Amino acid sequence: MSNLGQRVANRAQGGQRRTGNAVELQKKKVATARQLFQQMRPQFAVALPQHVSVDRFLRMALTAVQKTPKLLDCTQESLLAALLESARLGLEPGTKQAAIVPYGKTATFIAQWQGLVELMYRSGQVMSVTAEFIHENDPWKYRIGDGGTFWHEPDVLSGERGPIVLAYAYAEIKGGGRSKIVTLNRGEAEFVRDRYSKAYALAEQHRREEPDEFARVPDKGWFNSTWHTEFDAMWRKSAVRRLADWVPQSPELVELLQRENPAGESEPPEVDFDFDGEVVSETEEPYTPDGDQAGARSDVDEADWPPVVRPGSGGGTDAS
Repeated sequence: MSNLGQRVANRAQGGQRRTGNAVELQKKKVATARQLFQQMRPQFAVALPQHVSVDRFLRMALTAVQKTPKLLDCTQESLLAALLESARLGLEPGTKQAAIVPYGKTATFIAQWQGLVELMYRSGQVMSVTAEFIHENDPWKYRIGDGGTFWHEPDVLSGERGPIVLAYAYAEIKGGGRSKIVTLNRGEAEFVRDRYSKAYALAEQHRREEPDEFARVPDKGWFNSTWHTEFDAMWRKSAVRRLADWVPQSPELVELLQRENPAGESEPPEVDFDFDGEVVSETEEPYTPDGDQAGARSDVDEADWPPVVRPGSGGGTDAS
């Protein structure tokens, strides 16, 4: 084989080894997460409301970290605190009800707008919630006074509705009443984002400080927040959140609104974690979820997710 051919073959083998090591390390991290969740099972069981079983919640939690592998690069404490927040509110993580989002090494709980609606229903007084967008070409009218009026007739078959100009939300209350109609235009949504979102501000700071890296990998989590990637969803959630002040509130909704800022980010409660088992170190080569080569800058500390060994297990990981 020529020197060139040998170099190509060596490079291919090296790439396969790195890929294989990355896959194995990812499997170990998932196994560690599964074991940690099982160790926290009693705390989750206490936190969850009766209508959500702990087995289902643990399955949803594991699915959430498998769908978003960067959560495995967050600290164990922040991930478990975010999941406990989700459990306390009875919202399923990694679904339309609630998201667990990695910001650097910190996992953060974010209630989706559907989760807010679910908490409204739990008051027993809210019959239905409508949360929609008005597009530029949609026929609509909103008048306050003289009995008021509101109607919106979107042509859902038209491909020419134009850009979104307004989000609105209202609730039908048990007994036949209707809540206040809450509206939020784009400028108001951007104000909420700019004024209150810590995650958005941090991502913008990273973009300013590392313009070359941002140009190279603009999708990297370091440079993004939910307001960057899901602006319309956060816009609608902001409208639904304002609606929460005008409807009967369940205890869970009251708790969330007390802890969550207007941008939809909540401060997790302080929780003392007591893990069984011994933490051992990794020896595998570094794995970067963004596909960077070994030696390139990475915000991942592989020591964050080592295998957890239970006493008397003989040193192997428990993937059950």
